[in-house]
Amino acid sequence: MADYSEFPTTPTRWQEQEWLAVSQLDTEDPPPPPARRRVDAVSLVAGLVFLALAVTVMVGASLPLWVFEDGGVVWVLVIAAGIALMVKELRKARGRG
Repeated sequence: MADYSEFPTTPTRWQEQEWLAVSQLDTEDPPPPPARRRVDAVSLVAGLVFLALAVTVMVGASLPLWVFEDGGVVWVLVIAAGIALMVKELRKARGRG
């Protein structure tokens, strides 16, 4: 049987160092630009539904001095949270663009 020990199967230290020093040639294509992220549709739709539900339920409510009764403040917070979700998503979309 032939002895192939004269052909090493593992690279030597200097060969490993040479492989690390390989750089891109000028004739090669540049790497593609990073993909532009889209608006998170799930969060945006959830914010719109959340806001629409809050406004729909509040349509019949009047806000006299007893606004703190029957969860009036909670509804104001629900509407504010819906608006905050929408603004957050729109700002993210503008920041990426």
